[in-house]
Amino acid sequence: MTTGDGEVLGWAYAAAAVARIVTIRHRGTEIAAARACLFRPDLLRAGFGHGHYGFRARLRQSLPAGRVPLTLSCGDISVSVRMDVPPQTGAAPCTVEALVAPPTSWTAADLLSHPGCLPWENYLAAMGGAHFIDAAFRFALHRWPSGAEAGVHARALARGSITAEGLVARLLRSHERADMKPSLMSPHDPDFLFDSGCFPGTSPGNLDAHAR
Repeated sequence: MTTGDGEVLGWAYAAAAVARIVTIRHRGTEIAAARACLFRPDLLRAGFGHGHYGFRARLRQSLPAGRVPLTLSCGDISVSVRMDVPPQTGAAPCTVEALVAPPTSWTAADLLSHPGCLPWENYLAAMGGAHFIDAAFRFALHRWPSGAEAGVHARALARGSITAEGLVARLLRSHERADMKPSLMSPHDPDFLFDSGCFPGTSPGNLDAHAR
């Protein structure tokens, strides 16, 4: 969708670890660009990966009101859409609060409701048990596991009595986690603790983009 004060809101999904730059064109002219990394619960619920594929792009020029054709591009892949544009009132001033506000991200409850949205078993296979356990504790509890905790979980993973997904879920449901802030690190964060090369379908051709 396009707002009256000059922003295009939408999403661009690609089953990969990296957030893609979405370029928006009107009749061949680039009018906006943004990184598709904002969390949208509706995308998570609909099964679009981990849901961090939303974008807000500031228009560089006004669009005519009405039904307007736009092209959304990521690299060499483009999607054509038609969008209802309200009368443009001009860009609203950016507030200090908007500048310093952290990007929208998910919570422990979001992830627990859709635990399979991240490739936990791929992470475990790529990282090995010890590194995966360290990452899981730091991701969920913001601390390193003790030696005893690491040993217990390593044996459980080796025996198959707990899965990689189950380990993360157990930590997120723990009493220790309940006393912490609900927000979680985004998979697009440069410091994301798990192996970013483990997402399936990383081809740039796997793209679904919408402005709404």
